[in-house]
Amino acid sequence: MTASLIGIVGATGAVGGAALSILVSEGRSVRAGYHSNAKRSDAASGCQWRHVDADDADSLARFCDGCGIVLNAAGPSCRIGDRVARAAILAGADYVDAFGGGALLRTLSASTLPPGICLVHSAGVYPGLSDLLPRWLADHFDHIRALRAWAGGRERCTPAAAADVLLSTLQGFGQAGAVWINGSRRTGVPAPGNAIPGAGFPGPIHVQPFLGEEQARLAMDLGLRDLCWNNVMPGSRISGLLSRWCGLLTLRGAADHTTLRQAVSEIVAAAETEIAGQEPYYRLVLEMDGDRAGRSRRLRAVLRAPDSYRLSAAIAVSAVLQLPAVPPRTGILGAADVLDFASVLERLRLWRVIDGFDVVDVPVTESGDETVSVEEGGI
Repeated sequence: MTASLIGIVGATGAVGGAALSILVSEGRSVRAGYHSNAKRSDAASGCQWRHVDADDADSLARFCDGCGIVLNAAGPSCRIGDRVARAAILAGADYVDAFGGGALLRTLSASTLPPGICLVHSAGVYPGLSDLLPRWLADHFDHIRALRAWAGGRERCTPAAAADVLLSTLQGFGQAGAVWINGSRRTGVPAPGNAIPGAGFPGPIHVQPFLGEEQARLAMDLGLRDLCWNNVMPGSRISGLLSRWCGLLTLRGAADHTTLRQAVSEIVAAAETEIAGQEPYYRLVLEMDGDRAGRSRRLRAVLRAPDSYRLSAAIAVSAVLQLPAVPPRTGILGAADVLDFASVLERLRLWRVIDGFDVVDVPVTESGDETVSVEEGGI
C-alpha cells in the first residue's frame, strides 16, 4: 500500500471527475478508475488511469491494491452498496464514500475493521454538508428550538443521480411530506409555499418537505423541537415524475430494470428541459431559531454554488485530505465526525466551488416575525 496514492472509483462521473480535478490541482497522486470502452491518457490529467468494474470483486481488488485511500464516487450508490468499501478494507486502504448514508452504515456497522483502517460515509452534499452546516450553525446558540432548510436548485441530473434518488427513496432514505414537529416525525405535511426569505433562489421554484434519516438524527442530536427540510426544484414536473415512478417501482419492484431505465430517462430529460437556456445553480439555505445570552436569536445561512456535483466532490476530497489526521485511526465515521465546516469553507472558496456564503442575524419580534430583511453580512 502506498499511503500517498488516492484511488477514485467513478472518476469519469460528474462527482468523481470533479474530485479528480481538485486532487490533481492539489498535487496528489491519483489512480483514476473508469468503466467505459475509451481508455484515458495518463498524460492528459497527470494521473494513472485504470479500468475498474464496481460489480466485479476481482476488478475492485486489483484497483484498490496499492492505494492508501479509496474514494468511491460511482453510482448509483444504492446498487453498489458496500462492494467498493469492502475491497478497500481488504486492500488495507482507508475509504471515503461521496454518497453512502444510513444504508451503507448499516451494512458496515457489523464489520470488524483491521487496525488502522478508517471508513467515512456521507461525504457529499446530501447526505454530508446537509449535516455538517447545521451542526456548525448550532454552535452559535446556547439553545436551539427550530431549523428550517431549503436545498436544491436548477441543474442537470445525471442518470446515476436519478437512479439514486429513486432507489434510495424505495430503500427508506427519507419520506416526502414529512417534517419534525414537537420532537417527533409528522407525515402528510403539505408544501409550505414558495416564499423563502433571503434565499436568493432565482426564478420560480417548487418546494417539497422531505425528512431523511440524516435530518431525523440531526433533530434528536441537537434537541430540536421543530425541523422542516425542503427540497427545492425549479418546477413541479420533476417532483411529479419522482412520485409517479417511485409508485410504479414500489409495485413492480426495484429489480425491474426496464421500469428503472424508463424512469431515469424521463427524469434526466425533464431536468434538461428545465435548465435549457437558463443558468444552473444550487442553494442551501438554513434558518435556525434559538437563544443566545438569554435572548431569542435567528440566524440565516445562505450557500450559493453553480452546481451540487462539484460541491459534493469538494466535500469528499476534504474528507480524503483530512483522514490522515483523524483519531482514532480505526472506525466508521460520518463526514460531520471528520470535518470542521469552517475549514471546509476555506477549501470551497480556494477551489472556487461556491459563489458565496453569508450568515446573518435576522432580528425578530417576540412573536417570531422578522423585523428586518437582511441578505448579506456575517455573524
